[in-house]
Amino acid sequence: MSVITVGLSPTFQRILEFERFRENEVNRAVDVKECASGKAINVTRNLNKLGRSAVNICQLGGCRVEEFLLLAKRDSLDVKYVNTLSPIRTCTTIINREKGTSTELVEETREVDSVVEEELLKLFKREIKNYKALVISGSKAKGISNKLYQEMIKEAKKNNLLVVLDIRGEELKASLPFSPNIIKPNLVEFCQTFGIKDDVNEEDENLNLKEAVESTCKELYNQYGVTIVITRGKFPSWICHNGEFRSIESTLNLKVVNTIGCGDALTASLVNSLLNGRDVYTALLESMEYATRFASGEIE
Repeated sequence: MSVITVGLSPTFQRILEFERFRENEVNRAVDVKECASGKAINVTRNLNKLGRSAVNICQLGGCRVEEFLLLAKRDSLDVKYVNTLSPIRTCTTIINREKGTSTELVEETREVDSVVEEELLKLFKREIKNYKALVISGSKAKGISNKLYQEMIKEAKKNNLLVVLDIRGEELKASLPFSPNIIKPNLVEFCQTFGIKDDVNEEDENLNLKEAVESTCKELYNQYGVTIVITRGKFPSWICHNGEFRSIESTLNLKVVNTIGCGDALTASLVNSLLNGRDVYTALLESMEYATRFASGEIE
């Protein structure tokens, strides 16, 4: 059974690894890698690693389209795209071995012409009948309205697909009335999207927010019937399913090397486990353990 992923902010991901990194100095990388990326592309890559066939839909433009497609082909990624005049962005990860840190430098997606939205929907409708699940992940380029996600979700539900959203803000709120099965923000995104708190520190456990988060989750379930998975980095995830709020904790204890892309790894594993017939709690636990192995470098 296959998965269709939609990500409307593709990027070249450049990873520079340093023995040590110092600001205001010349720093020479000891390792450099580059790949086709973006949240939905990362989900697609991890689904493939899990043995699940997947295709990604996005928009590509500028002078490096062929290079992007070659990098995708190198990783056995099936990418279907529409053309845009807006060039593909580049994001850079700086890994500092000395401190065990990874820093992400993000270039924003360029605005696209409004015709891109129409072409993306046409492509999506041609593809959707061949799949069992839809994952919409990451931000979208300016020039694309929330209506596109709404139409995609409607089409997916009409074809009985499992729909998982890893988006935030107004894009997420505008999508909820169209009955996605699962939404998967992290705690910071959830609190900002639903007005609980703007300045959540990802390094804290934030147990003081649990009551407000639980209350909001139950309100969302009562209104939309959606399952809500809230990831919290190294801390247990929170899940609200059928109106019941639980905390799920992984028992794996591995040394973290690089957390970039862990959320996408978790999303891929969650969808794969659900399509394998796992209940949502087991699927979440399996996906948390997969993301931990990914962060440790056990899964590349």
